[in-house]
Amino acid sequence: MKKLYILLLVACVSTKGFTQSSSCAQTLRLAQSTYDQGRLHELEGILKSCLAAGFTKEEKVGALKLLTLAYIYLEEPTRADETMLLLLQTDHYFEINPAVDPAEFVALYRTFRTTPVFRVGLKAGTTITKPNVLSFNPISEGNGEYKHRYGFDIGIFGEIPMAKKFTLNPGLHYSLKTFQGTWNSFLSGSTAPYSTSIGIESENWIAVPLSVQFNILGREETKEKKENFISRLNPYLIAGISFDFLLNSSLLVEQKRAEEQSIELRTISLFPQREKFNLSAIVGAGGKIRAGGGYIIGEIRYLHGFNEINSSSTLLENQQLLFDYGYIDGVFKINSLFVNVGYAHNFFNPKKVKNKIK
Repeated sequence: MKKLYILLLVACVSTKGFTQSSSCAQTLRLAQSTYDQGRLHELEGILKSCLAAGFTKEEKVGALKLLTLAYIYLEEPTRADETMLLLLQTDHYFEINPAVDPAEFVALYRTFRTTPVFRVGLKAGTTITKPNVLSFNPISEGNGEYKHRYGFDIGIFGEIPMAKKFTLNPGLHYSLKTFQGTWNSFLSGSTAPYSTSIGIESENWIAVPLSVQFNILGREETKEKKENFISRLNPYLIAGISFDFLLNSSLLVEQKRAEEQSIELRTISLFPQREKFNLSAIVGAGGKIRAGGGYIIGEIRYLHGFNEINSSSTLLENQQLLFDYGYIDGVFKINSLFVNVGYAHNFFNPKKVKNKIK
């Protein structure tokens, strides 16, 4: 009996909801007919109850548009502003059609801020890092080189639209940057190295990038549907700076010897010998495609480091690395390439931004 009662209750609620929805759909059709007949004073009374509760989102937008038009023609600008604001708060992506919509409605719409005020997003991807070597300081005859390796990057970011073509783009990122150093040691007169030291350095950074996006085609697409792919892609260029803070640095190192036993693989901390701050220049390019309530973003950024990550005064401080592995750093700056994808969600705050054009 209890189960039967619950089923009946659910059925009643569902029937009531369906009836109300059907009734409000009929109400909207009645309101449209009333508007078409020019009985504009009657619209508010017809739509009042369903605007309070009952309309679907699409129906509510249609009802508010009718009311806005009615108040425009009844020469009640304050109430037209109020209903236009409600319409934009109901549907942030509402679109006008200048070819169909009355000119007065289009003019009123254009007196409101309808674009996002900011975005917040998350992006992740890979880093490709290679040191920019300024000098080598060998302790024996030989040669050295650095090779790039792959790491990863993840971060949160914001976008604040400014002028027509520019967007401010702050962020907070965590990055793992890795690269490989190799040092070959030669005996005098020999053409083959008697030992080769190989180290893979891993650096953990917290970065605070601050950049500006230049939107190549003009204002970003926020509402209007573009016909060609390039327009929908919203391509942009990037320039800025990044404030980078080192959290940790370690070296996975081994030494291979031609005629003696090799030195086993070991991880050694380099954090005491590394500078803790790096300032980098940012240049790059990207694109964003509308999806849901925001954008899917893809971009490539190149970071060119200005600071030396180590110095000649600290190269010989790590005794274990020096005597056990014969591994000596070059003095270098660090450059990285970032390839990221992510998503940014739009946040709107519609409001009247200028006086109605008369």
